[in-house]
Parts: sequence; C-alpha cells; structure tokens
Amino acid sequence: MKDNLIGQEYGPLQGVRVMLTGVAFAGPFAARWLGDMGAEIIKIEIPGAGDTSRIGRRVGEAGVVPKWISLGRNMNSFEFNMNFDKAPDSKQVFEDLVKQCDIWINSVPNIGKHGATDELAFAANPKLVIVHVTGYGLPENGGDERLLGRPSVDPVAQAFSGLAAMQGMPDGPFLTANPILADIVTAHQAACGALAAYISAQHTGKGQVVDSSLYESAAYLMSYHWCSQLNGEGLYHRSGPLNQLWRPFGYYECRDGEWVAVGVWGLGIWQKFCDLMGVSVEDFPYMATCGQEDPDKVAQMDAIWQKYLDSHTAVEVEAAFMAAGMPTSKLNNAEDAYRHPHWQARGDFIKIKDVTSGDEFVDIATSPKFNGTPCTVYKGAPLLGQESERVMKDILGYDDDRIEALKESGSVAASLITK
Repeated sequence: MKDNLIGQEYGPLQGVRVMLTGVAFAGPFAARWLGDMGAEIIKIEIPGAGDTSRIGRRVGEAGVVPKWISLGRNMNSFEFNMNFDKAPDSKQVFEDLVKQCDIWINSVPNIGKHGATDELAFAANPKLVIVHVTGYGLPENGGDERLLGRPSVDPVAQAFSGLAAMQGMPDGPFLTANPILADIVTAHQAACGALAAYISAQHTGKGQVVDSSLYESAAYLMSYHWCSQLNGEGLYHRSGPLNQLWRPFGYYECRDGEWVAVGVWGLGIWQKFCDLMGVSVEDFPYMATCGQEDPDKVAQMDAIWQKYLDSHTAVEVEAAFMAAGMPTSKLNNAEDAYRHPHWQARGDFIKIKDVTSGDEFVDIATSPKFNGTPCTVYKGAPLLGQESERVMKDILGYDDDRIEALKESGSVAASLITK
C-alpha cells in the first residue's frame, strides 16, 4: 500500500484500509467504528451530493449538522461516480482503489447493476473482504424474492424482525427501540463480520462476502427469548419498563417523580433485596417471587416494593442499592451523563473540531478502550470531496493529467478541494 491519509498511527487496526459506499446509517456507522479503532476510511460520495447525514437540523451561525459531525468523524471523503454506465472511466478507478483496500463496506442497494460488482472487485483484489449491508439479505443466501432487494429502514426492520412486538406497554401502541437500534446493531455485526473475514483472509489469502441484514441483526438480539418461545415456554409479550422473567427488574418511578433502574436477579442479589425490604427469603422464596412462579408471593412483594418506592427518592433508592451491592442507576439523559463524574473520569466525552466553522462539538469517545493500542478521533467529519485529490495522488498514484481526464469524463468531481 501507498502512504495512508491518516498521518499518524493509532488503534489496533492501524494499517487497515476500508472503502465505504453507502449512506446513513448502518454501513457508515460500521465503517466509523473501524475508523475509531485505527482503520483508514475512504468514504465514496456521489459528486455534488454526498451522504444524506450532511442534511439535517443545523446549529450555530455556520449552520453545522451535529449528526454529520459524529457520523463522519475519522472519514476521508472521495467524490467518485460509481455508475460505470454514465462514467466508463470509473471502472479503472474502482479496480485501482480496491487493489489498495482490505475491506469494502457497501450499503448501496443493487450497487452491482451499474458495474461495481463483487466479481470485478475480487478479480482486482482476491484478498478483499466485501461487506454488504441490506434490509433483507443477499439473494445468493436465499430468501423471498418479494423482499430481496427491497429498501428497509430501522422501524421497518424492527417490525419484520419481531423486535417491535416486544416494545411498549401491554395496552399501548407499539414503540420503536431507540435510537435506531436495528441500524446500530447491524453496524456492529457488519464490522465484526468484516474483521473476522479480514483475519481469515490474512491466513488463507482469500477474501469473501459478508452478508449483514437489518432484520437478522435485530432478531439476533432476541435469540434466547425466541429459543424459549419456539420451544414451548410461551410467547413473550410487551411488558413496558419491566422484565417478564424476573422481578423487580426494570425501571421504577420513585417518590420525587424521578426514575431508577434496578436488576434483582440471582440468589445472592435476591437475599440482599429481601434484607433491604425487611423480609426473609424463607417467606419469599427466590423462584416463587423473583422468578414470578407464585402470583400471590409476587403480589405481596410488589406491594412491599411499591411502598418502599413511594417513600424514597430516586437518589435514595440508588444509594441504598449501591450500598447493598445491587445493580442500580438513576435514568440519565445526555446532560446527566455528561456531568457525571464517572463518565468524566473515564474520558467518555471528546470534542471534535468542525472543519467548516472551526467550532468544537462534544461527542461520545471511542469504545471499547484498548490499553496497548488506544483509539482516537484524529479528525472531524470531512467536507464533501475533501480528500479526493489525496486519494487519487497518494493512494492511486495518479498524476495531474490523469486527474484532469477523470474530471472531464465525470468520474470525479470537477472541482477538487486542494487544501
């Protein structure tokens, strides 16, 4: 490979180059996660258009879109026309680029119909890992022809996967698991799949296609629930803020109107909870009460627990559970988390400098943390086409004449950012 665009070494994935095609959300988030861990991300963007996340609610005098600041961090923008029918010269650029990449993450539906096929990519680079993020999966792995190739978005994926059927109150409307949970879990599965296939390629010299769908990723979250349901335990239903298996386990309103989360599960925790409530385990056996096998015991304990909640604030409940060594937390929003000393001490928030305004924006830091090869956010979200010239010169080795010819043919943007 030629010199990369990062200019520094960081993270466990340093030296890995990823090409990204597609717009918000799952595909780009998968690439962003790899970028946080040190991979070099080359984001292909439609000339003159770019990622849809560039469009949204704007803040400040410069009209910056915060979601793009976050999603586009650690990415390098290359304005490149992937439609070989309209820009035939793009075929050679595509081949040259995939030769220099380790992983290609794609979330553009049916991208191959305009020439950028998996076969062409593998012919140029047999070790390439190709990750396709779709709504319903790739045809070669089977499926209903009515669904394959259809577009999907997060709430649709949650509905088709069955995830939405478990969200909300029993007597209320179905709710979406926020924020765009199907997209996010698909992004993480796609990234994990990419890394697993990359490791395999290093051993075998042969790349492969990774098929990551929104609905299957969301369904994977419920695997042990569905194993229970499909094997005789019965269907799980919406239970609002509470858990259907254990009690108390979930979110509870306290005397001051604030909410607290608790998780009472396991014999040791149950003993501590009974001690806090001033009752004995002999009177309230674990499976009969916590495991909800005896409705009378459950009702009695519910009344005791509710009386406790009615007489204590959320801070008091949290403090009592923490003192007893039981899982608990007040419900935090973004501002609560930002002010919390634990988050601050762990460096869980960073500031990203916006390239257009020069302003700094607060974002969540990289996760997970590595003690030997720490991750970082080395750059903010790029301007559209900000690294186009550098990609062509530093990675592809094109000279000025070649670049001008590509501009004239419509393969790359006519005006390049050169700073």
